[in-house]
Amino acid sequence: MPRLALALPALFVTSTASAQSIAIDEFRPAIDSRGFLTLNASQVLDHMDMSFGLGSLEWGHRLLSFENGPATYSVDNMVSATLIAAFGIRAGIPLELGASLPFTIMNGSRGPDALGDPSNPNDDKLYRLDGQGLGDFGLHVKAQLAHAGRFGFGALASVYIPTGSSRDPFLGEAATTPQLMAIADATFGNLRLAVNGGVRVRRTTTFMDMGDGGAPATMGSITTSTALPVGVAAAYGLVPEKIELVGEVFGAVPVGKSDGYQPLEALGGVKVYLAKNSYLSLGAGRGLLPDRAGNPDFRAVIGIVFEPKPAQRASARIPDDLVATVPPKPEDDLPRDSDNDGIFDKDDKCIDLMENYNGIEDDDGCPERKHIIEVDDKIVTLQPIEFEFDKDVLRDSAYPILDEIVQALKDNSGITLIEVEGHTDEQGNDAYNLDLSNRRAATVMRYLVAHGIDSLRLTSQGYGETKPIDTRHTQEAYKVNRRVAFAIKQRI
Repeated sequence: MPRLALALPALFVTSTASAQSIAIDEFRPAIDSRGFLTLNASQVLDHMDMSFGLGSLEWGHRLLSFENGPATYSVDNMVSATLIAAFGIRAGIPLELGASLPFTIMNGSRGPDALGDPSNPNDDKLYRLDGQGLGDFGLHVKAQLAHAGRFGFGALASVYIPTGSSRDPFLGEAATTPQLMAIADATFGNLRLAVNGGVRVRRTTTFMDMGDGGAPATMGSITTSTALPVGVAAAYGLVPEKIELVGEVFGAVPVGKSDGYQPLEALGGVKVYLAKNSYLSLGAGRGLLPDRAGNPDFRAVIGIVFEPKPAQRASARIPDDLVATVPPKPEDDLPRDSDNDGIFDKDDKCIDLMENYNGIEDDDGCPERKHIIEVDDKIVTLQPIEFEFDKDVLRDSAYPILDEIVQALKDNSGITLIEVEGHTDEQGNDAYNLDLSNRRAATVMRYLVAHGIDSLRLTSQGYGETKPIDTRHTQEAYKVNRRVAFAIKQRI
């Protein structure tokens, strides 16, 4: 990530595009299915997962207008279809590689009479302002930097490479444009919130209407330079996992030389999840600064993005029935009883533990536990810890299991750090599942602390649906994958 950030300014210097080219449409769709409409979320795709499709087919009406007496110049309509693709990888931290490419058609008018003179065969050349072609090709790297309870933090580094023609001045930038965005988001049940903010390093560029082909000049101009793109978004699961209402405000604050151009838009819409994270999006909005270029009188957008699931993913944990038996310790030449519990080490499956819960030892040297066993670096529950449906509230059946874990930690002071892991099945929205798993893991940790376990020995983390035990797409698999696990992170 730091290397990419250092490389972006170098790419900026190498551009050779036209000096008058300015991308006046600020709309850029989110790079993956985790995002909103234009804003991105901190979550990234799972390892080897892919997201691709038509990020947006959007129409902006009246993005630029100059007037000077009878002379007029306007960009009346811009229609862009932006293809996106993203790929999740794990390289120390969760990462995502992405790309975007817009195809744009625009039209407008210039002159004293936007309707022209039908009797003049050269009327279109005189009064029409048309263009079409590729916009700036985007390359993206997103990193999920941290997650704390309901809150997530990430960063998105992008570089936009000019691919348009210099004859169409508003389809792309004059030079390669690097951008670095910080992402913060939070989830509260069915409500998602996000803030994006960063810097876009633009070459200082001015466009001025000097007239063309006999059309009078308005001498209107806009100047763009380095800016701070910002945005806020909210999404509410109207029908959880199926229909999500989305609202955004996004734009850019100029920090370099700027004149006549400052985009700021409000956009509302809906995302309909067709199958898991694959979705259809619809939205509409308008610019909030009508006296500045880049603020459309009206915006409409539609998109469809697919996220196919891989055929299989490696299990993150060995099933209980394969690990329930602990291999015996190697026999010494002479019998030993290290914990003085009357069971020789060769027969003692709990060689470092003499105490038990009811004061009665059995023939394996372990306390009499009904609900848990310790296997290597895990405390394994023999029955699931259950919660109320779709909540982080423990059911009564969970208390005996957690009480045994409390006692096990009290009896094993050498275990100095346990991570309480929350896991869900793959049904539902990824962000919602991640939040639910975080809340459930935190609930269990609070129970352990409330019953006498030092909080310094505990940490909690939700993993959502990213670490399934059973990779089948069945109700039986979903039941197994919904779980709370206990990983031993440190011993002394």
